[in-house]
Amino acid sequence: MAAVLRLLIVDDSKVDAELLLHTVRGAGYETSHEVVATPEAMRAALESRDWDVITSDHAMPQFSAPDALEVAAQMRPDIPVIVVSGEIDLDLAVSLMKAGARDYVPKTKLPRLVPALQRILREREIRDKRQRAEQTLQVSERRYRRLFEAARDGILILDAETGQIVDANPFLVEMLGYTKQELLRKKLWEIGSFYDVIAWKLVFAELQDKGYIQYEQLPLETRERKQVTMECVCNVYLVDDRKVIQCNIRDANKRQQLEVKAVSAALKEIRDRP
Repeated sequence: MAAVLRLLIVDDSKVDAELLLHTVRGAGYETSHEVVATPEAMRAALESRDWDVITSDHAMPQFSAPDALEVAAQMRPDIPVIVVSGEIDLDLAVSLMKAGARDYVPKTKLPRLVPALQRILREREIRDKRQRAEQTLQVSERRYRRLFEAARDGILILDAETGQIVDANPFLVEMLGYTKQELLRKKLWEIGSFYDVIAWKLVFAELQDKGYIQYEQLPLETRERKQVTMECVCNVYLVDDRKVIQCNIRDANKRQQLEVKAVSAALKEIRDRP
């Protein structure tokens, strides 16, 4: 299926507009187009619908390419403008490009319009893909941040090369009793029961090597020196070509209490059966 090109043509000559359309259609494009020749008509066309490309003649009785560029810049700066002029003047072409035109095609060399259109449409496709990717990433980051902030497990993010704490979620901050600012100034082996620096540097080296470590009974110590036993799972992954470590930390005592309650409830249900 041929690509449909939404083309706004600024030109006071119907013949020239038809020649332009013939050239574009000859390159395989179907067109949805409108021809305007005054500032008012161009503004109305820009307000009424979206356009892929604007082409503009240079000099018309009631309009000009510089005026068309100004209108486009005011109303739809995202739509590229190609000047298609009967005048062959290098200085004019340069001045129009400086004023915002994406290309300059003499009417005597109209076939040059096709590669100009192809290049502009290809650049727009690349830009749109990049914007969609950025939007997807932003949505993903916002979703992750919401989960990170609301998680009922402690989450610790470390620099995988140095062990420096780069982020900690509110649950972990509350669990260990440090402020977030205090945690961000420390390395893994500088918090709680990680004071055994040699042992924890060996653990850190193992984590760097394997990319994954799990502890079911990890003794930690809060800022107030209270002993707590945690489950801990750490993974290494890449963020923007930078290795980070994410440690998910859960209170093992609470899990054990829940397991005991679940077993007791199951036994009671068995005993109560007729």
